[in-house]
Amino acid sequence: MSRGSWCDMKPFQMFLGGLGVGLAGLGALMAATNPPEAAFEEFAVGKLKTDGCKEVPSMLRQQCPEFVEDNQAELKKLITQSSDRQNYFLFSIYSTNLSARSLFPGVPFFIKVPSFRLETVGMFGKFYIYDANKQE
Repeated sequence: MSRGSWCDMKPFQMFLGGLGVGLAGLGALMAATNPPEAAFEEFAVGKLKTDGCKEVPSMLRQQCPEFVEDNQAELKKLITQSSDRQNYFLFSIYSTNLSARSLFPGVPFFIKVPSFRLETVGMFGKFYIYDANKQE
């Protein structure tokens, strides 16, 4: 028998080698699919349209999705300014504080719209909100 051949490896060593290769592959996959900040902006605008519009006063609720659609560029800027991204190469964590009151300080309709603090993780090409706090 020749030393160093894969046939001479103990099963545990083979397991560890396979585990190492698997973890390296998973890390490469995660790094390749860590979504960029522009994708987070798209995700957040979509969430505003589907979930955020439910929180506006009833007299504005029907127009809200159209408002979000028509003002996507401005809302993306606001989301970027209101978010802190921590990029860990394999995944990213976004901390976002959104408040309609800060957007429209002089408009009384928005006094009753709550603020939100969201924690979102981006990985494998998707975003997952793992903590959401409504602040009245």
